[in-house]
Amino acid sequence: MPDEMRHSELLRSLLLPPGWTEVNVAVALSGGADSVALLRAVHARKQQDGGPGQVFAFHVNHQLRGEESDQDAHWCRQQGELLGIPLKILAAATPEFAKQSKQGLEAAARQQRYQLLTQAAQQTGVRYLATAHTRNDQVETVLFRILRGTGLRGLAGIPQIRSLTESVSVIRPLINCTRSMVTAYLDELDQTYRTDYSNLDQLFTRNRLRHGFLPQLRAQFNQELDEALLRLATQAADGQKVIERLAKDFLSSAYVRVDSQELSLRWGTFAGADRIVVSEALRTVWRHAELAEQAMTYDWWCQLAELVLEPDSSRILNLPGDVRASIEADDFVLRW
Repeated sequence: MPDEMRHSELLRSLLLPPGWTEVNVAVALSGGADSVALLRAVHARKQQDGGPGQVFAFHVNHQLRGEESDQDAHWCRQQGELLGIPLKILAAATPEFAKQSKQGLEAAARQQRYQLLTQAAQQTGVRYLATAHTRNDQVETVLFRILRGTGLRGLAGIPQIRSLTESVSVIRPLINCTRSMVTAYLDELDQTYRTDYSNLDQLFTRNRLRHGFLPQLRAQFNQELDEALLRLATQAADGQKVIERLAKDFLSSAYVRVDSQELSLRWGTFAGADRIVVSEALRTVWRHAELAEQAMTYDWWCQLAELVLEPDSSRILNLPGDVRASIEADDFVLRW
């Protein structure tokens, strides 16, 4: 039995999909405590459970901290060699990408990281891409989205599993594990990890939330705040699933046509539907057309739903990404 298997608290909480040992799995390894614990835990479970699938590790070097970033990459490569796990280093020019995409560093780094990880997974034949989001990350994400004014989908927080492409899904095996479980696991293994001191920088919103606002809320308002936010996320996720199912039912009887730069569907399909269901259905066809969704706010989705529920052939919506929505006879039409 591998030495890691003696340390069972984190491993008992590890969430891995059925049949995961039959396919290739890659761990997104930053070098920080959470990702190192995830790599060790997945490696231990793989040694225990066997199977033809292989475990890989991917490290994204965002080149944000100069020599420290390169040292992180070198350290991760050494860990891969020690464990016998193939490691792929992915280079990201995040500052340049942030300027080009007109995003902050946090948002740009996240978008570029997922792009690179998804490409690497496809090139390597990886079915599941495992990221080290923990229970604490879930709490922080839900609160952060509440403060930004999220809807029901955002309240659901970080999903345990989500499709990135037809062949690759991201999984969060540590989503039920606390950071204290992570550090205890690493201590028991005498496993070192890298510390990214930018995670303490109060210039970043997430850090101010983690190290300042959340502790104050727990101390001054509700010691069980984490549990309350997690319950809210669970209920929101359950409600979102119902809405998605209803939207799917409506779309199953809809005639949807997608050309190179046009999508159309029969708006009469949604007769009698609630606005929130229509909005979800329109999100679905929007993704089907592979249109950019990031700039589509709650207000935009509401306006699109209104156009379908109260069709007006004289009205044209000019949407983000130079997309135009209109009603033409019996069809709802998107052009870009």
